[in-house]
Amino acid sequence: MNAHCTRLHLFMDGELSESDAEGFRNHLPRCAACESGLRDLLQLELLAARALGTGVAEAPAAKPEGNVVSLGAWVRKNARVVAPLAMAASLCAVFVPRMMPAADVPAVVFLENQTTRELEARLSDPRADQWRRYSPMRGGADGVEAGKGTLPLRPLAEMEERKDFRGIVAAYVLHGQWQQAQAVLAREPASLARDSDLAVVALQDGRYQDALALLDPVVRADPRNPQALWNRGLALRALHQEARAARDFDQVAALGEPGWSDEARKLAEELRAAAR
Repeated sequence: MNAHCTRLHLFMDGELSESDAEGFRNHLPRCAACESGLRDLLQLELLAARALGTGVAEAPAAKPEGNVVSLGAWVRKNARVVAPLAMAASLCAVFVPRMMPAADVPAVVFLENQTTRELEARLSDPRADQWRRYSPMRGGADGVEAGKGTLPLRPLAEMEERKDFRGIVAAYVLHGQWQQAQAVLAREPASLARDSDLAVVALQDGRYQDALALLDPVVRADPRNPQALWNRGLALRALHQEARAARDFDQVAALGEPGWSDEARKLAEELRAAAR
């Protein structure tokens, strides 16, 4: 590392003098650490821009949610540096699925390091659908419980390269970043899994009829879909249709999933008692 290596962020923020900036540009192709750092930040900016439905060049000046540095202005000023690095990043991305299998995603991404779950609804991605005792959210910024931890962006960028939309949506939802989750869902091709996850967003927003409209076709197409049955039970319960909700939870209980079946059976019993 030399003096130039400490100036990466100053260079990206446009805070170097013209002579120092030119010196850094000459240093960059010869320094693997700076090149890697710049490539990582560019990939994270691209991920944030895609999640919010914008292009990098049009990214707002303010920092988007998730503490991602906005590099749009810097990219425009330094296009001759960015172009070859962006090409290198795109070539490296071809090998990401081999280098970063799903099992290597840090536990914090899908909250596998938690002993309870804060989300009552069920997501379609199996990595985010592991049963843990339900404990409702207890406050914190944006409804996220304090101490959950920051969602790391590098695994999201790698899932983006693999087109692992289910994983990206699940990670955003589990960390309470509903706007980003909805933005990713909005650009996905239609599928039963997508509609089931869209229903989770609708439940969070209190749009229970919208959730039903999404889930009814999923259950018709796949009558043993545990996530859709569970989420439909939640929507029906919120609409005070306890008997119908209990039937959906009975069907989940009959599937015999560890943890989920017992919780579904308990919910069905509570709903039948309420209906009586």
